[in-house]
Amino acid sequence: MSFSGAFKKNIYLTKEFAEFCNKVTGADLVKKNGFFILGNKAVAISNYDSKQRRWFKKNKINYMAVLPKLNKINPSFMEYSIFSKKSYEAAFKNYKKSFRKHLKQGRNFPYKIRIIKKLDEKILDKVYPVYVRLMKRHNSYIFPRSFFREYMKLPSSLLFLIEHRGVIAAYSFCFENKDNLYNSFGGGNPKYFKYRCVNVLYDERIKYACKRGMNIHAGIGVHGSGYNRFKADAGIEHYKCERFPDDAGKLRFAVWLSKCKLIGWIWCLLSKIFPKKLVYTIIPFT
Repeated sequence: MSFSGAFKKNIYLTKEFAEFCNKVTGADLVKKNGFFILGNKAVAISNYDSKQRRWFKKNKINYMAVLPKLNKINPSFMEYSIFSKKSYEAAFKNYKKSFRKHLKQGRNFPYKIRIIKKLDEKILDKVYPVYVRLMKRHNSYIFPRSFFREYMKLPSSLLFLIEHRGVIAAYSFCFENKDNLYNSFGGGNPKYFKYRCVNVLYDERIKYACKRGMNIHAGIGVHGSGYNRFKADAGIEHYKCERFPDDAGKLRFAVWLSKCKLIGWIWCLLSKIFPKKLVYTIIPFT
């Protein structure tokens, strides 16, 4: 029940999210069989049933489906992370010892938590350079500033910030819909990594969700990656994913290749030349 309940009123299936994707990619948007399709891709990540998945395959529409199986035995390469609604006391008990230790360390840092619920150009001017530096550090693609500007215009968007003396230490772009909180793009300022601000940020989001009786959708990740192990330390469970086309081999190669510095430079160049194409390529995303 907790798994299926987390996908009720799924924001990724809404017109609001579909039109946002259409606007930032420029790709044609249509509605087929009740789903929003962008080019040849289903915009949404969802718990599509077997009948729906067969329909996507038959019509050669790319999709990402989350299956009601924990990603432990014969794991899928990509996995989707969910924090099921509970009290904060219960959530805190599920934190691993290492997460609690680092959270305690982070709480001793004189941070300020802010939650922004509408577009603030000055805040975006401060957050975007932190995002760019982080993506370059990870040798990854860089979405244009316009993407985040449109993101923060949406009624359901919000931005969690950890600040220190006006400097962004950690950030998290999220969506909120009914009883679900969706983590999207987020990260930390390398200057503040040693202060464990990302642990504090995760804890603040969990507090926010627990207080409002919400699930947290913590997004797609690579099975066994350091970041997904970090999420598991915060009591978040990982579920199997099914992709069409099934390109796990290509994804594994891409992850391995991304460690090469030259690939990072190429990603950065492509991000500047083809920003809309890049966003479309990455969709579906969280």
